[in-house]
Amino acid sequence: MTELLYYSDKYRREIEARVTEVLDGSFKLDRTIFYPEAGGQPGDRGMFGPYEVIDTKKDGNGDVLHIAGKGAELPSAGDVYTLCLDWPHRYFFMKEHSAQHLVSALLFSQHSIGTVAVHQGPEFFTVETDKGEIDEDVLLDVEDKANAAIRKGLRVWQDETDHESAENLHMRRSIKVSGRVKLVHIEDTDVVACGGVHVDSLSEIGEIAYVSSERIRGHVRTYWKCADSALSYRRENAEIVKKLSVLFSSEPEKIADAAERCLSELRDFRHNLSAMSEKLASFIFSSYDQETKGSEAVIFSSELDAACYESVIPEDYHRSVLVADKSGKFLFHGEKAVFESMREAFPGLRGGGRNKRFRGSYQGDMDSFIADVRKILDGNGSIERA
Repeated sequence: MTELLYYSDKYRREIEARVTEVLDGSFKLDRTIFYPEAGGQPGDRGMFGPYEVIDTKKDGNGDVLHIAGKGAELPSAGDVYTLCLDWPHRYFFMKEHSAQHLVSALLFSQHSIGTVAVHQGPEFFTVETDKGEIDEDVLLDVEDKANAAIRKGLRVWQDETDHESAENLHMRRSIKVSGRVKLVHIEDTDVVACGGVHVDSLSEIGEIAYVSSERIRGHVRTYWKCADSALSYRRENAEIVKKLSVLFSSEPEKIADAAERCLSELRDFRHNLSAMSEKLASFIFSSYDQETKGSEAVIFSSELDAACYESVIPEDYHRSVLVADKSGKFLFHGEKAVFESMREAFPGLRGGGRNKRFRGSYQGDMDSFIADVRKILDGNGSIERA
C-alpha cells in the first residue's frame, strides 16, 4: 500500500517517490502527497519527473492511482523521480473543502438545516440541503457568520478515533466508513467525519460569498464561492454595478428602480408597437384581399413579421393565404392537404400547425418561393404583386 503523506504533511509540495506498479493509464508509488478524489474533493494533479499526472483516484482496494493522460508515456516499475504537486490547484480545493464544512456547519447549528449532498468545482461549491424552502435572509446570515469566523482565524485540525467514540460525538452527519474514523474539527464550530484535506486556519480561505439557490429533488441547493473565486465574483459584481450606474445615469443604490422604470417603458413600447403592427397588418391584408378578388389565394411578402397577420386573417376565411416576411418565416392559412403539398414541393420548408393555421420557415430565396407557391395555389398566376 502507498504511504499517504497528504495527511501528515498536507502543505508539502514535492517528494521523491518510487514506482511500485504500472497499470493501464496509471501507476502506483511507494508514497504520495497527491490526494485521490473522494468526498466531493477532486483528485490532485502535477508531475512525476517528466510524466504528467492529470488526476488521482483510488482503486477498488483503496490504493492510490496516479492517472496519466490518454496515450501518454508511463514510467517503469522501480523508477524514482520527484513527485511535484500542482499546488495552486490543491490549495484552492483545500480552502474550498474547508469552506464547505463551515457553511454546512453554520446552516445546521444556526438554522437546523442539514446537508444531504455537496459538490466542489473550480468556480463554486454547492451544498444541497434537507429543506424544501429557505429564506434568502437565512443564507445571507450564514455568509455573514462564515466570514466572521474567517476573520477570527478559527483553527481547523484533523484527528482519528475508533468508530464507537466517533458515534458518541453525535455529529451533524452520519459516519459512512467502518473501522477507524478521521474527524475534521473547526474550532468552537463543528466536528464531522471526513477524509479530505483541509487548511489549518479558516483565515486561509479569505472570504466566502453566497451566490444563489435552486430547488432540486424537493431540496434547496445552495451555491457558494470562496477564496479567489469569491474575490473575483465580488469585483465582477462591483464592475457591473458601475457600468449600470453609468447606463442608467443613476446612483448605485437606485439602479434597481431605474431598471424597473426602463422595463416598464419597454413593455409599454412593445405593447403599443404590437397594436400598431396589428393595425398595419390588418390594413395590408385588406388591401391584398380587395386587389386579388377572383383568385384562389392571397400571397404576398411583408416587411412586418409574418406572425402579425395571425389575428387579422379570419379563421373562416375562404381562400388560401400565404404571408412570408424578410426573415424567412411564413404564415399559411388553408387546408392541411394544401400545406402538405407545399412541404413536398419545397424541401427547405419547415413548420406545422392545425385548424387551417400553419407556421414555419423557409430556407432559400423567399422571392422565388413566393412565385412558385403562387403557381401552385393560384394556377393562372394572376397575382402580380409580391
